Amino acid sequence: MSAQKTRKGWWITPLIAFMLVYAAFTYSAQSNELYAINLEMKQIEQKIQKETELKEQLLEQKDEISSDESIEKIAREKLGMVRDGERVFVDTNK
Repeated sequence: MSAQKTRKGWWITPLIAFMLVYAAFTYSAQSNELYAINLEMKQIEQKIQKETELKEQLLEQKDEISSDESIEKIAREKLGMVRDGERVFVDTNK
């Protein structure tokens, strides 16, 4: 009887071995894929952080440029404008 039991169950051991090998390969592939996805997520989060900081800097610059003092400074320095009643002196020694 023991010979017949061995014959009937001969396929169970290779099946279990195949399942274990398949599970190991699947786990390994998924582990590598998960690592790559996590790495990509970290890179994207860093990009988001940098873009958020840049946005804040640009908003600050926008507020500074929009102020009356800044507009007046630009008008005086770049456009050579003056207020009513002001006198402009030109240095002829230059």
